[in-house]
Amino acid sequence: MTGIVTVTDVIKSVPEPACYLCGSQGIILYTGLSDPYASAPGEWNLKRCPNPDCALVWLDPMPVKEDLWKAYRIYYTHMDYVPEDNRKIDWFSFLLLKISKPFFNLFEHAVGMRKVEKEWRKNADLMFLGEAPPGSRMLDLGCGKGDLLVRLNRQGWTVEGLEVDTDAAAYARMNQGLNVHQGELESQGFTDNLFDAITMNHVIEHVHDPVALIRECLRILKPGGSLIIATPNIRCFGHKKFGRNWSHLQSPSHLHLFTKKSLKECVARAGSQSINSFCAPGYAEGGAIRVSIEREEDASGKRRRAFSGWLEASCLKVLAYYLFFIKKDDEAGEEIFLIAIKNKSAF
Repeated sequence: MTGIVTVTDVIKSVPEPACYLCGSQGIILYTGLSDPYASAPGEWNLKRCPNPDCALVWLDPMPVKEDLWKAYRIYYTHMDYVPEDNRKIDWFSFLLLKISKPFFNLFEHAVGMRKVEKEWRKNADLMFLGEAPPGSRMLDLGCGKGDLLVRLNRQGWTVEGLEVDTDAAAYARMNQGLNVHQGELESQGFTDNLFDAITMNHVIEHVHDPVALIRECLRILKPGGSLIIATPNIRCFGHKKFGRNWSHLQSPSHLHLFTKKSLKECVARAGSQSINSFCAPGYAEGGAIRVSIEREEDASGKRRRAFSGWLEASCLKVLAYYLFFIKKDDEAGEEIFLIAIKNKSAF
């Protein structure tokens, strides 16, 4: 980006004052949000549904579908993940980190955090799909470069991917040897009852019409097949702590942000009756919390030593895990996972 905004850079938008799910008039949650990846110019507002049984959060105004690609010209899925803040570590922080990290690792092992975290990450990295029954076929929507497909293929699944980004789809085909379709699901012409499982890992929040997309997923699932969705949890500990600097407020690419109830409502409206939703801690200190801290520092204009940021992130990770695992506060978790089973009599 050159810093000069042209007419072709601007994302056109339309007013979206009412909740997508229940029609309630939205209440302003945040104003003046900007794209954290500096891909899309302008400022964006988020509204929240006042209905406590819904509490959906969405962009108002809402980017038009035809222009939304402009929000992805620079995006973290287009590259290997690195922290947003690429500052050099000063020598004092370097020494403190060298001393402190081993002690923190010992603490995690001693209290059982590392064991629990490892098990959760193992399941989440497979989208809660274990070894495949013989001949099982799955589709990953928004597969990116295909890392999930590679992991599930090792579990015995026959894997296919779908990706709207041309470069990511090409990489998955050429470098990973995967069967990846390019484009949107509705344009693929998949037949009914085709897949045993469909996954959407941090995709649904990017979609204008989540119910329509879920309905199409259920159509191409076999009866008894599983749809697994992962998405940020707007009621999580991280959002309560960091507010407008929370890492998952990625305006304008994140169009809707869900609670467990609102995501479950989307799936129920699409036609599934067997739905299990729960929250998970996510990659806490290693990702979401650390990025949120970096954004908070950028917003304040005050950069601390790298050690101070790591120490805060580590302490907040312990607190987040305490709330989730010890206090049993399910909604403290950074991510929502939802598993829907296609009804054998449906569609």
